[in-house]
Amino acid sequence: MKRLLIILLIFPFFLFAQNQETPHWRPTKHFSPPKNWTNDPNGLIFFQGEYHLFYQHNPYENQWGHMSWGHAVSKDLLSWENLPVAIPEDSVWIFSGTVVADVQNTSGFSTQSEGCLVAIYTADYHGKKENQHLAYSNDRGRTWTKFVGNPVLDLNKKDFRDPHIFWHKSSQHWIMSTVLPLEYKVVFFGSKNLKNWDKIGEFGQQGDMRKIWECPSLIELPVDGNYQNTKWLLMISSNGVTDGFTGMQYFVGDFDGKNFTNNNPPETKLYVDFGKDYYAGIPFNNPPENQKLMLGWLASWQYAGEIPTFPWKGTMSIPREISFKTFPEGIRLIQQPIEALKHKNENRIFEKDNFVLSEEKELTGNSLFSKNSYLIEVEFELKSAKKFGFKIGQKKDKTDKKKVLQETVIGYDTKTKELYIDRTKSGKIIKDSFGSVEKVNLALQDKKLKLQILVDKSSVEVFGNDGKVALTDLFFPEAGTNQFSIFTEKGKVNVKHLKIWDL
Repeated sequence: MKRLLIILLIFPFFLFAQNQETPHWRPTKHFSPPKNWTNDPNGLIFFQGEYHLFYQHNPYENQWGHMSWGHAVSKDLLSWENLPVAIPEDSVWIFSGTVVADVQNTSGFSTQSEGCLVAIYTADYHGKKENQHLAYSNDRGRTWTKFVGNPVLDLNKKDFRDPHIFWHKSSQHWIMSTVLPLEYKVVFFGSKNLKNWDKIGEFGQQGDMRKIWECPSLIELPVDGNYQNTKWLLMISSNGVTDGFTGMQYFVGDFDGKNFTNNNPPETKLYVDFGKDYYAGIPFNNPPENQKLMLGWLASWQYAGEIPTFPWKGTMSIPREISFKTFPEGIRLIQQPIEALKHKNENRIFEKDNFVLSEEKELTGNSLFSKNSYLIEVEFELKSAKKFGFKIGQKKDKTDKKKVLQETVIGYDTKTKELYIDRTKSGKIIKDSFGSVEKVNLALQDKKLKLQILVDKSSVEVFGNDGKVALTDLFFPEAGTNQFSIFTEKGKVNVKHLKIWDL
């Protein structure tokens, strides 16, 4: 009885400790729901002046379950208005999918002259079966009606999911990309009305096949900024660079309205992001002014359930502008954070050019550094340093300033020619595999390295050499852990340009 009483006395404190709010980890510019669980972004679309973000969401708890579609809208991709749950679970879980603007009313669902929004998503029968369902909205996505004729596509399979849809102009029909996860295969379907679908092609058994394939997307992109020269980007969420960790891979090729042809050898493995925390990214449909944008989920399934934020769990990436660029090794994906992040000069809190660094230097004198939410643009020129970069979310011993208690390092190793994020000391280590170093090969250009580093409370996204590579990681510094340093090891580096914007 005494032991039971002790447990009963401790249990309320345990619940309180688990449910303490964590505002110091709430991102400023990255979307996170007001409360409860979120994972994959869904149905990204621009329609009638608004960017729509739908997302996998549990409306009831701060853990995975009761899968429904949450909903938020934005005018600028940075400030989001939260809306009620768009498509709730009923007899099935509402898994990932797409929203398209049916402006020609091919579906017959529209009651407005400007057309309606149509969502097609995977209905999951609690792990027993998956097929594709449809819902539509005639009020700018505020309310949705589930189609009485669901499902619109059923292969009678346990695993068949994640439809991505777009209008293919040259063939004048809708294209759907879906996955057979265990077969490492993307299956393409075509439709004239969004309700009746026919298989038209498939692609698979190439690239990285260490984990199941999920969340496909297909989008046409200009090469080297030339819209007369385009290639198709096919993205798949599967294994990332690190063995055993989820991530995203991509293929560059041609699409003829039925089949995708990979322009690289089948064994070529190309990755979207070289960190551990970028997954399920998909492009926006119908973006304005030829924008090519994508958005992903910041987490890894290795530890997503252990993320210590409350009352929400799950964050989206910053929207990224994407394109293709030609390199000696071939055409590769370029990613950069949206330009709107730095459009206000008054938000620039630090700027300095052409100074030589020979030791670690803490940047002080501006309280805005203390908020752990900023964008860095920097160009380094190598002199003799072995390593150089930034240390964020730092906490040093008050009596011994050389003793570091916490920090996350974004650095470059000149010997291995690798850009890296080191979070082995970055605050709360939520799992053994979380405290790690992520790295990617990136050669200097004429001894120069350009970086864009986006820090937002509990995430860091790094873009190297104008977006040729990206690394994304979560980190959880203690409240008040916010010192910020620029460093070099065993030599000098010239900082040609350094600008920092407060977010």
